[in-house]
Amino acid sequence: MRRVCVLFHESEILGAGVSALRALGELEALGWSASGWFPGPGPLVAAAVSLDAVGVHENPIAYSVRSWRREPGVSRRLLRIPAYLHAFDRWLVGDAPDVVHVNSLLLLPEATIARARGFPVVVQVHELPPPGRKRDLALRWSAAVADLLVGVSTPVEAMLRARAGRTPVRLVHNGVPAATSARRNGEAFVVGTIGHVSRTKGTDVFLEAARLALAARPELRFEHVGPARLWGDDDFDGRVEAAAASPELREKLQLLGSRPAADDLARWSMFVLASRQEAFPLSTLEAMAAGVPVVATAVGGIPEQIEHLETGVLVPPDDPSALCDWIVRLHDDGDLRRRLAAQARERVARVFSLRAQAQALDDAYAEAIALRPGRRARTHLR
Repeated sequence: MRRVCVLFHESEILGAGVSALRALGELEALGWSASGWFPGPGPLVAAAVSLDAVGVHENPIAYSVRSWRREPGVSRRLLRIPAYLHAFDRWLVGDAPDVVHVNSLLLLPEATIARARGFPVVVQVHELPPPGRKRDLALRWSAAVADLLVGVSTPVEAMLRARAGRTPVRLVHNGVPAATSARRNGEAFVVGTIGHVSRTKGTDVFLEAARLALAARPELRFEHVGPARLWGDDDFDGRVEAAAASPELREKLQLLGSRPAADDLARWSMFVLASRQEAFPLSTLEAMAAGVPVVATAVGGIPEQIEHLETGVLVPPDDPSALCDWIVRLHDDGDLRRRLAAQARERVARVFSLRAQAQALDDAYAEAIALRPGRRARTHLR
């Protein structure tokens, strides 16, 4: 079998890492075995049971001022970088993959080492960072070290092409597994969301929409699934926690923390995603696959997933009133909910399957290998 080494930028169970792990079963059917490199222990490493080999080493490199200042501090982080990069280099040479799949712009130092060692490199970008010099530098760097760039949505693909030069750019949508729709009759009408607590995910917008909707329909219930205090944004996290504990929400809203969302999706009546920006979220696709009607902001790659009033509802970002209006409307209109859910479920099965994702990745890997004449031959198999 051919070997792909996937480089993960996180050890938490978040979208980019989950999307890569989920595709491995279908990639195996296409003749690939897989290894993985992780920046430290964590839940994602424990979930990576399909990998033939795993490399784990704490990554001290940070990409924001706030992150550099987090423990163990700037000086110790800088001192630990050479040992981390050396450990990665040794592990990669020993693994000797046919191609290296770099799963984030936050792994460009590792991608540079893979390139220098002669391995074909595919850089897949799941992010839509804000415009600026930092983004332009990262995009030019990624084009310099990648044999092939992959964007997960049309906006990401366009962003890459603008800075890719001669490096080829391909579009590969993430897929999701099929889900069983299990709506239980007689339960409360629950509006749910999935995502880490953050400004980007619009957690504050979701809570404000919940407050407004409860004023109109007090029988509603709201739930949030996802980790909190993940990014060191203490001011924002504190405001979210204070809002959740307010008299208007504390009896009607649950912050459930990090947990598998499948069981929650099966009993939710509606899914809401209030993000300010999204490259191509998995949570919307998972809700659609489970037969849950979706209301989401029309940002990033979400309009590629949802056709307004055909397979879901699209609203402007930063507009809790618009979210509230659609929560109330869908609560009141069961026929509309059922139509949107059924059409969304069919679209996900037809367009956003794991098989389609794996086939597109297989094509990307083959193209990257073909673009690297005289590539380093594999010398080691586990």
